[in-house]
Amino acid sequence: MTQKQNRSKRHNSIGSFIVFILAIGLVISSGYYLIGLFRTTNPKNLAAKSLRKNYQINWSERFNILLVGCDTREDMYLGSRSDTMILLNVDTKNKMLRTMSIPRDTWLAIPGHDTMDKINSTINEDYFSDGGIGLTLRTVEQLVQMDTKLYVKVDFVAFKKIVDAIGGIEYEVEKDMVYVDPTDGTNINLKAGLQMLDGDKALQYVRFRNDGMGDFARDTEGEVHGRVSRQANFMMAVAKKLTTIRNIFTINQLIQIGVKYAETNLDTSELLKLALLFRDINVSENVKILTFPGYTDSIDGISVVLPHEEELKTIIESQLKPASETNPQSELPESDVTSENENKSGEEAP
Repeated sequence: MTQKQNRSKRHNSIGSFIVFILAIGLVISSGYYLIGLFRTTNPKNLAAKSLRKNYQINWSERFNILLVGCDTREDMYLGSRSDTMILLNVDTKNKMLRTMSIPRDTWLAIPGHDTMDKINSTINEDYFSDGGIGLTLRTVEQLVQMDTKLYVKVDFVAFKKIVDAIGGIEYEVEKDMVYVDPTDGTNINLKAGLQMLDGDKALQYVRFRNDGMGDFARDTEGEVHGRVSRQANFMMAVAKKLTTIRNIFTINQLIQIGVKYAETNLDTSELLKLALLFRDINVSENVKILTFPGYTDSIDGISVVLPHEEELKTIIESQLKPASETNPQSELPESDVTSENENKSGEEAP
């Protein structure tokens, strides 16, 4: 193989992984990351790196990356809040990726503050004095009791552009979806049936939650329904298409979208290593979507999701924690549960 062919193959594997991860976070609802192999030129990413402090990835163990999708539209009257939050657990030994969506309305204690609030408020610098991705990471760490120092953050614009760049997604929309909110410009109007979703329609689909299930609803069998379930299915469809892309022009397009619209504190060398490790990943076999164990409730008239702490602990101990931190006797069989989460927030836009 020539040097030129080697470079092309490596570039393709990097693109495939970034694109894939791109699918997993971005797809799920707000956009994705793919961020930058050239992030050293991005001031946001330089600042983000300081959040890691002395944290180094242990490549022989499992580690976490928080994927955050934000609604950062200029007309948002309360500042930015995370619309989607996904814990991506990377298992390099077994070549597995496990994801668990954390409901945006998860109600919990906020680190450093004598208060309870929704987890999606932690990223808002106008809401908490120390608000931002740093507070979000600390809150997630407190929730899952695992190191969560790495992150990728993107917004709606990236999601739309990525779906358009890969030529859209042919997808079966389960039902008519209609919702209009003139206060923030939200306009969702989709008909049921098999159709090609471009970036705009895909965003409408993954944002819709104005029905009886809302973001997150769990039945008596423990199965989750609602927007998060639809997002998980759509995510897998996008991930599968992304991993088949071999067109260098499209890969470069995706990289440029990531560089422009996303931020991360992962190093270029780390992205490259992940790309090489997962370049031949089979989405159907090597990606597990775990259900967040929680239930909906109302506190002071606010719709929230309360974590089922014992169940969450079991999932973390059996499927997410590094082997060195897990009691072998507590190991449970791998779950094939379809992801889902989040909760319905009555008056909020989808």
